[in-house]
Amino acid sequence: MATRYLFNTAGNYVAFQQATNVFSPSADWIGFIMNGNQLYSTEGNFLGYVLDDDRVAKNTSEVRPTLSSYQRPMRPLRPLKPLKPLKRLRMPRLPHPYVDAFERSIVGAEPAKPGPILSFESLLESKLFAADGKYLGKVSKNMYDSESITNQYGAYGNPYNGDSLFNEFGKYGNPYSALSPFNEFSRTPPYFIKGGKTLAYLTANQFISPRVEPQQFKTWLGR
Repeated sequence: MATRYLFNTAGNYVAFQQATNVFSPSADWIGFIMNGNQLYSTEGNFLGYVLDDDRVAKNTSEVRPTLSSYQRPMRPLRPLKPLKPLKRLRMPRLPHPYVDAFERSIVGAEPAKPGPILSFESLLESKLFAADGKYLGKVSKNMYDSESITNQYGAYGNPYNGDSLFNEFGKYGNPYSALSPFNEFSRTPPYFIKGGKTLAYLTANQFISPRVEPQQFKTWLGR
C-alpha cells in the first residue's frame, strides 16, 4: 500500500497516510480523510485540509460539524522514517486565517516530555487566563469567592456564563474552540499565572508542556 508522508511547516515528519487513514510516525491512528483532503480525528472532529505540499492546514474561522464514528483500521507497519526534504527547510507560513495543524508537533509526533510534577495544590490562588488575554478566574476552592472558578453563581464558575471555562458552548469551554482547554488540538490553551510567573497550560493537547489535564483538573475542583 502506498505511503504518503506528512510534514509541518518546520519540515518535521509528523504523520503518514495510507489509503484514507492517517497515522502518527509510531503508527498510532490519528484520523481519516473524507472528500479527498479533509482530515478528521478518530472522534470525528475536523483537523484541517491535507495540502499538495504535504502539510495539514486548518482555517481557524471555519467550523465543521463532527462526523459520526469511523471504523478503526488495522494498525499498519511503521514505515521507514523519511529524510527531511531540503525543499521543506523554507516552507512559507500559511496565510491568515489558516494555521498548520501540526505546527507544534515535534519530530516523531510523540507527546511532549512531562516537566516537573505539578500538584493541583500548587495551583491554588493562581489566576487563569485565556490566550486572548481574557481573565477566566481564580483557582480557589472557596465557593463564595466572587472570582473563584468553583463559585457556580459567580462570573467565572457559572456554566451558563458565555465566558466561563465550564460553559461547553462558550469559546473557552467548547471542545472545538482554539481557546478552550478541552480542545486536544489547540495550540492556544489557557494558562495559570501565579506570582507573575506562568505555572502551566490547562490543555488536553499532549504536545504542550508543562500542562495540566483539564478533566482531571475539573475532578479535583469537584466540578
